Amino acid sequence: MYVNYQKKKRHWEVTSLELVHNHGLVSPSKMNLVQRERHVNTATRSLIKTLYGSGVRNCQVINMIGNIHGGNDKVGFNVQHVRNVLRDERKKMFEISDAQAGLDLLHRLNKESGSKYFIRTEVDEENRLKCLVWIDPRCVMAYQNFGDVMAFDTTYRTNRYAMPFVPITGVNHHYQSVIFGSALMRDEHASTFEWILRTWLEGVGNNPPLTIITDQDQVMASAIAVVLPNTTHLLCSLHISQKFPEKLAHYYSAFPEFKTDFNNCIYISLTECIFEARWASFVEKYHLQDHKWLNGLYELKHKWIPAYTRNKFSAFQNSTSRSEGMNSFFDKYVSSATGLKEFIENAQKALARQFMREKEEDYVTINLKRPIKLHTTLEYHASCIYTKEMFKRFQDELVESSKYFVEKDRRASEEGEGMGDVYTYYSCYRPMSEPTRRNVYFVAFEKASSLGMCTRRNVYFVAFEKASSLGMCTWTMHDNRVAGVLPYNLDVGQSHEMTSTDRFNSITMLTMSFCQSSIASKERYDYAVGVMNREIPILERMSVDGIKSYESNSHAPNASAHEEPILDPIMSQTTGRKKDVRFKSPIESIGKKEKPPRRCTYCQMEGHDKRKCASRLEDLKNVQESQYN
Repeated sequence: MYVNYQKKKRHWEVTSLELVHNHGLVSPSKMNLVQRERHVNTATRSLIKTLYGSGVRNCQVINMIGNIHGGNDKVGFNVQHVRNVLRDERKKMFEISDAQAGLDLLHRLNKESGSKYFIRTEVDEENRLKCLVWIDPRCVMAYQNFGDVMAFDTTYRTNRYAMPFVPITGVNHHYQSVIFGSALMRDEHASTFEWILRTWLEGVGNNPPLTIITDQDQVMASAIAVVLPNTTHLLCSLHISQKFPEKLAHYYSAFPEFKTDFNNCIYISLTECIFEARWASFVEKYHLQDHKWLNGLYELKHKWIPAYTRNKFSAFQNSTSRSEGMNSFFDKYVSSATGLKEFIENAQKALARQFMREKEEDYVTINLKRPIKLHTTLEYHASCIYTKEMFKRFQDELVESSKYFVEKDRRASEEGEGMGDVYTYYSCYRPMSEPTRRNVYFVAFEKASSLGMCTRRNVYFVAFEKASSLGMCTWTMHDNRVAGVLPYNLDVGQSHEMTSTDRFNSITMLTMSFCQSSIASKERYDYAVGVMNREIPILERMSVDGIKSYESNSHAPNASAHEEPILDPIMSQTTGRKKDVRFKSPIESIGKKEKPPRRCTYCQMEGHDKRKCASRLEDLKNVQESQYN
């Protein structure tokens, strides 16, 4: 059939029609591929939403539904149709207000938990969401127990609006990552960082941490200095060390011993005085007095050089890898098309998963015994107070230390003349190794405080009885009870009105046992099928109430304190991090090669390419005119 649109008459006219089949017929085995046969019913749509919310990929969704139907060829649709279902769900959200729907979800959780959530928002002059900070009550309790050290990272922005996500992360007594709060922000200006930090600090009781670890963001550093002036600010040493081969490539290739000398200067220096002496010698040896990037790092030495940071409590952390680990977890659940409500839901899933892992480790620590290797009193005592993970770390160090011979060091005592009443000096080494190749470690033990310091690695240790007097996390079994037992499961009732997805999931759980009983025999199967065929039409004839779904209706009653719905941030038109929104430290930009200006291959002039060359366009125009004439 051919049709033609008549502009003057403003209607379509059929110009040709053949009523006889003039194409090949589709075989029965390929009928599922015919376009009219491809549809997704309501029940399957609900299943797709549930699977997607659990982190199941689209191709895996097809495989699971194919197994239920007896093969992928019997499903009736493909992966693209799964994407379309998820796209339609997002459209429903974005037609109203994605930001307001996310806030309504948080306020609903807050109401169900007895108003224990901390939720704060900041909007711009257009009432668009600018910043959001939310803290789960479990996060507040975790911070009160383990909030000595936290990592602050803003490199993750996989969402529809390219908003940086800030998981404020620390470690618990099992040395697991734990979240102290979450934030989303639209930009990375100093005022934004200050608002995020002040708001988060208010949510955790205005109790600042001892140490905060970040990357080399200059604006972030200035905000921390304003909001957390008494908190030690450390830089991620991993990010800094990864830049050494790039910034110092010439010296690495020209001098074979450069890398060893550089590492010895930075990492093996015992004290600040020794580092200063080694640094001066190192700079003079390789003529690095005018190296801008290296001089910039030297000015920040108190934030990343071990000789300066060893005395700062960091819970064995020297990088922002904890926050980056959370980012990798979110990659399983979010994409560049993920909206704010969906992002907040997935953040809560990550939080629930973390505290479930901590609950499992608490059970293992309290109820299972530790394997003992040396059978010493010290090892038995440590097994009774340390968590499983930290006892394993302690036990490895204890076993290693048993291989060393310890004796009083007279030379060190003579060098420390006048301090003999305060310190006792020891030397430790492996007796089986050759004296010329023997690594000797010197330890200074302070008698009054029972505090020891290894002068080789500057590692501190304390007696178990005095560990708690330092006021820091000591990795013991009951450290999560300092401020009370962590509420792994909040007392959230089912008083709220269930959404359509909630109802689907609930009835699915109820019917699983029904289905399992039905497959035991042919008689049971036939009876179950008869019951369902008889009851489904009755259900279809029943009235349908207006389900106030938080997935499609952002205006939940008493959900938000705002009179007007908060509008969504401006949607990102690019993928990844925008180059004009992050303010970097001058140290990061020093040494980078500037790209040469663009040069046209037609006229050899700079500032444009061949496609926009005026000379080329003019020549083409002249050629076309000459051909026409």
